[in-house]
Amino acid sequence: MIAEFSKHLDLNYTLGLMEKLISFKSNPDLGYRTSGSTAEIAAGDFLHEEMKRIGLKNVHKEAVVVDNFEFKRADISYKMANGITRKFLMSSFQARCLAENEKIKIVYVNKGRDIDYENIDVEGKYVLIDINMVDDWWVNWPITQAKVNKAKGVIVVQIGGYCSWSKDTLGVQDISTTCDLPAFSMTVREAELLKEQLKLQGGEIEAILNADVNVVNNGITNCIIGEIPGKIDEVIYLIGHYDAYFTAFADNSSGIGCIMGICKALVEDGYTPDRTLRICLHGAEEWGIEGTRYDWARGATMLVHKHPEWGDNGFLLVNLDGNLINGTASAVKVRTSYEMVEGIEKLGKNIEGNVYPFGTYSPMWTWTESYMYACLGIPTIESFYEGVNFWPSYHSSSDQKDVNDYSDEVFLSSHILYGTILQKFDKLPVRPLDFTALFDKMLDEVDGKIIADSKLLCEKILKAKETAVVLKKKNDSFSKIDSVAKKYNKKVGRIFSKIVNELFGIDWFEQYNFIHIRNQNNIHYLTSAIESLKVGNIEKAMDEDLRGVDLCWYGYHFDKRVYDILVDQVLGEAAPFTWAKGKVTTIADMWNIGRELQKLRNEGATNYTDVIAKLEKEIETQKNELKEKFAAEISILEELICMMKDCIED
Repeated sequence: MIAEFSKHLDLNYTLGLMEKLISFKSNPDLGYRTSGSTAEIAAGDFLHEEMKRIGLKNVHKEAVVVDNFEFKRADISYKMANGITRKFLMSSFQARCLAENEKIKIVYVNKGRDIDYENIDVEGKYVLIDINMVDDWWVNWPITQAKVNKAKGVIVVQIGGYCSWSKDTLGVQDISTTCDLPAFSMTVREAELLKEQLKLQGGEIEAILNADVNVVNNGITNCIIGEIPGKIDEVIYLIGHYDAYFTAFADNSSGIGCIMGICKALVEDGYTPDRTLRICLHGAEEWGIEGTRYDWARGATMLVHKHPEWGDNGFLLVNLDGNLINGTASAVKVRTSYEMVEGIEKLGKNIEGNVYPFGTYSPMWTWTESYMYACLGIPTIESFYEGVNFWPSYHSSSDQKDVNDYSDEVFLSSHILYGTILQKFDKLPVRPLDFTALFDKMLDEVDGKIIADSKLLCEKILKAKETAVVLKKKNDSFSKIDSVAKKYNKKVGRIFSKIVNELFGIDWFEQYNFIHIRNQNNIHYLTSAIESLKVGNIEKAMDEDLRGVDLCWYGYHFDKRVYDILVDQVLGEAAPFTWAKGKVTTIADMWNIGRELQKLRNEGATNYTDVIAKLEKEIETQKNELKEKFAAEISILEELICMMKDCIED
C-alpha cells in the first residue's frame, strides 16, 4: 500500500492548488494573506471546499480569536533634486495607517539606535532606518526607539540578513510589539536613491504617503480541518499554515500544496489508516497578536488551547512549513525531539523516491506551530533541510519559484517522503521514543564546575536514564496495535508533555532547552567577561562575552525606556496569553552595567574594578537562580521516574 500511493501523486494538481492559493491577495501588487484578512478568509474557504472535493471527511472550519492584520497599499512619492517625481512601493509591518495623499517629512537616522537621534529633530516625521535582523536586532527595537522619540512613523531598509536576496527585494517580519506606529519597508535600491536625495536636500525630504493598513484586535480567522478516518481513536496530525507575507511560494504555499497533494493521493489509493489522519491548516501563523514578543503561531496556539483533549490521543505530528522544493539542497533534515531521533532516522532512511540523504536536527524549535502541539504531549516531525540558504528570500517579495531553485523531482520527493513517513508511523503499535537519548543529552548539558548542587542533579539524571533503559525495552516489545498499546501510548504522551512543558523552557532568544541552560550560559558569559576585563580587553567583554547574556547587548544601543517597554511585554502582568506565557520569568538586568562599560570604553579607561564587582554580583544572582532550576529539575526527574515506572509495570 505504501508503495502504491505514490502512483497517485500529481504535481500538476499540487502546483495548480498553490497557484490558486497565491491568487488570494490583500495587496494586488505584493500579495499578503495575513491574519484574519479578507484574503486569508477567502483562502481558507477555498481550502475548506477543496478538502471536501478531494474526499476528506469531517471537513470543517474552526474559528479562533486572533488580531486581524490587513495590508492593502503603501507607496511614497517625492521630488528629487532635479525636479522629477519618484514613486516607490513599500511593504508594511503590522500597523495602523490610513493615508491618502498625506504630506510627510522623512529623515534618515542610520540604524535607529538612541545615539542616532542625537541632534536630529524627528518629532512628527518618518524616520528611515537601516536594519539587519539577523546580525543586529529585531525590528521591534528601532520601532520602539522611534516611538519614544516621537517619530510619526518608520521606514525600514533591510540591508542584510533576511529579505536581502537583491536590491529590489521587499521584506517584512512579525513586529513583536505594539502596532500603533506606522512601520513600512522599502527596497535597498530605492533607499540608496532616497538617501542620496536626502543629502542633496538638506537631510529632510517632503513626500506624499498613500497607505491602507490596519490591525483590529480580537477578530477571528479560521483553521481548516479535515480527516481520513481511522479504525481507532488515536490521531496522526498533518499541519501547515496557509497565511502568507507576499505571495510566499515556499513559505508556505509549498507546504499546503504538498499536504493536499499527499491527502488526495491517499484517498485515491483507497487508504484506510489505523489511526485517523487529521489535517489542520492554520491561519495567523506569521503574526496574530499585538503587543508581545511572541506574536507568531497565533492560529495554532488558539486552536490547541481550545482542544487540550487532543493530547490524549495524539500519536504524532508532521508539520510541513516551508517544505523542501530546492534542487540545490544537500539533505533532508527534519526537526524533532531528542527522544525521537533514532526512531525517525530508521523510518526515514531508504525510502524509495526520496532523492536526498535523510537525517534529523534536535531539539525542536519554537519558530513554528509544532511546539504548541508538542506541549500537549504529541511528538513532532518538522520539515527542514540543509544546503540551502533561504534566509535572504524569507518573508520577502523574492519568495518565488525561480528564486527557490524549484525542482519537480525534489518536490515530488517531498510528497513521497512525508506521505510514506505518515503511513509507516500509522503501522507502529507505539511511538519509537527513546528517553535515554534525552537524559544523555541532559547530562552533557550540566556544568558540574559551577555549583555543588549539580552533583545531585547528575545522580538523578543517571537514575532517570536507568529507568528509561528499561522503558525502552518495553517500548520495543510491542508488536500490535491493541488496547494495551493504546493505554501505554497515553501514558507515554503524558511523560512527553511533562518534559516539554516543565523540563524544557526557552531563553530570551526563544531557544528551546533544559530550564537550567539560560542561567548556566549567563554565568559562563559573565565569567568570561570578567576575565576579558581583567586583561584589559573591554571590546571582547562587551561585544562577544556579554552579547550572550539575555538582552545585555541590546541595552548598548537602545535607551532605558525602550528596554523597559520590551522587557515588560514579556514579564509584565499585562503581557497577553501566548504560546510562551510563563516560559521566561526573569532577566539578567544588564542595562546599567552595559552603559557603564560603554562610558569606560569611550573614555579609554583601563580600571574596571567597579564594573567587575557588579558583574560578580550578577553572577551570584544567576547562581541562585541556577540552584532553583537544578532543584526544580531534580523534582521533575523524580516525577518522570515514577511515570516511567508506571508505564513499565502496567
